[in-house]
Amino acid sequence: MQLLSQLLQTQDIDAIQKRLQVNFANNLAFFSATHAKLYEHLILPPQAYNLYIDTCGINIINLQTQEFVYPKEGDRHLMIDVHLDLARSPLSNPKWSVKNNHIYFQKMDLDTFPITGGVCNKMFEILDDMGGVGEFHLPSDFLPCTTIFGMLGGLMLEFLREEGKFFHSLMIFEDEIDLFRVSCYFVDYAKLFEQCSEHSCYLFVKDFVSEHIVHNFFETHKVSNNFVRLEIALYHTPKIESAKQLIAQAQAKNARGWGSFEDEMIGLENTIKNLANQHYLILEKPARVDMPICVVGNGPSLDLLLPFVAQNQDRMIVISCGTALKVLKNYGIKPDFQVEIERIDYLADVLREAPLGDTALLCGNMVNPLALSLAKEAYIFMRGGCGSAYMSRDAFVLELSSPFVGNAGVALASALGSDVILCGLDCGYIEGHSKHAQGSYYGDEGVQIPKDAFEVRGNKDKKVFSNAIYALSSKMMSLAFGYYKPNLVLNLGSGAWIEGSMSVEVGSFSLKEKTKDEKQKAIEQIKSMFAPNVDSVDFGASCNRVFDFVQELREILRTHITTKPELFALIDRINAKCFAKSASDPFVGILLEGSVYQMLQNLMMCVLHYPHLDISKLYVRCVDEVLIALDKMAMRLKMML
Repeated sequence: MQLLSQLLQTQDIDAIQKRLQVNFANNLAFFSATHAKLYEHLILPPQAYNLYIDTCGINIINLQTQEFVYPKEGDRHLMIDVHLDLARSPLSNPKWSVKNNHIYFQKMDLDTFPITGGVCNKMFEILDDMGGVGEFHLPSDFLPCTTIFGMLGGLMLEFLREEGKFFHSLMIFEDEIDLFRVSCYFVDYAKLFEQCSEHSCYLFVKDFVSEHIVHNFFETHKVSNNFVRLEIALYHTPKIESAKQLIAQAQAKNARGWGSFEDEMIGLENTIKNLANQHYLILEKPARVDMPICVVGNGPSLDLLLPFVAQNQDRMIVISCGTALKVLKNYGIKPDFQVEIERIDYLADVLREAPLGDTALLCGNMVNPLALSLAKEAYIFMRGGCGSAYMSRDAFVLELSSPFVGNAGVALASALGSDVILCGLDCGYIEGHSKHAQGSYYGDEGVQIPKDAFEVRGNKDKKVFSNAIYALSSKMMSLAFGYYKPNLVLNLGSGAWIEGSMSVEVGSFSLKEKTKDEKQKAIEQIKSMFAPNVDSVDFGASCNRVFDFVQELREILRTHITTKPELFALIDRINAKCFAKSASDPFVGILLEGSVYQMLQNLMMCVLHYPHLDISKLYVRCVDEVLIALDKMAMRLKMML
């Protein structure tokens, strides 16, 4: 059969119309079988746009204005010319954008990451030794993660498909159903799905955009969609711009929060020491007390909220998060609990400087034991997202308590309080303000907004910017509100808007009066939810599960890989394996996945900057280093037995 790109450049109108009608009928049959809701929209008559064919060629016509979407030059419609140009070498075509998610070759600190950093740094040396180049290099018939915002007919997509292009992953947004209907005359969607990796072609039409699906698009391709992403937008509407922002934020979030084996091992060692100390009580299944909990973070909006906290501290339980403690104490406010989750050695110095005094500590299981020893009262919760929290499958784990200490405070308050009040949890950079509250542990700071930050909706009237880690923090807070279901969540800050919370002004509400006895009773209720650790963990059995998973990864990595598309597929396979393991056995999955992802990302970067199609020699040398690293991880764990 003649290629569509060739047929459309002939003057055979009858043949063109016949071919397009067949294409449309085939697409209707395809969507009828795969997406009934979309099919029902496609069989309706067009209202805004329709395909237009005459002796001058093809175009799209606006049915309201009777104007053509594409220009006309003399007696020729230019729609075909435009799309032929768009289909030429997308990776080097200036009409396409290439996003690299701010990821570059960068050596890792070997003191902090001796295993992960060792193998990642070694890969860069191997690439240099084998003739790596500055620009990335891909086969001409392979396209990486591709996002199209508005196809405006979609001809270029069909031209690329006809050329034999294979899309590693593809996401299409089309705001107008009529414009998507026009694309059904040109694009063979059944074959397009076949020319994408399995479960990697996503269509969003009209009002079908789903944040959850977008998140899943990156989560299931955490490494392969993290580095290079092709993007094009053929028209602009508020919905298209919103979709572009959603994709950009989702990809940015995807780049952070991976963790590492080294960090997890510090947390594991700390957890074993902390749980062995019978002086510390462990959070069992929490219950709700009849009192609001105010969660205080160290964001810049805390400065103006200190009077509110001081005036209302008898009417609510005050939980201080991390470095907010010093700011509160300097203002004369003694929080009821201080929350900490840091593994770092110098946490004890931070608490001494604040000072902690007789404030009760609520700590994640992985906190440095020296910091815990400073507290007159110390309580432990098993922090979700940390592998060591799942050593015992019977223990209560406080989920949605990462990535920041503020997230842990929010999760605790959402699980324990009748209502939650947020103060200084800004989840972003407020224009004209420093990153933290005045007088905090961080001292004087500038007000510059980082270059990788993007503007987000503010909770008040301030201009607010976020980045990958702040966006992740905000998302996790939102999920915590929905998961633990406090009655109300009031956000008093002027930072980022957090879904699930209400933006309120300090003077617009009042808290119910409470006696000192009532507040003390609520505090004692919370403390009573912590009990001595009685779980006996078979650490040897847990380690054996890790060793088994390491062996599974080794077997996959020994797959013979010759081409770059094969590597993308292999990386996705390991991604899926780690994702499933973290869901079914978090102790094993979380312990290993961060470093595995980082090693795979460095492997992919090296391969993309290798100017040859056959990557077998480079792959073997790099994977040998990964296998050595996996052995070192297993040995490191065995030394703890």
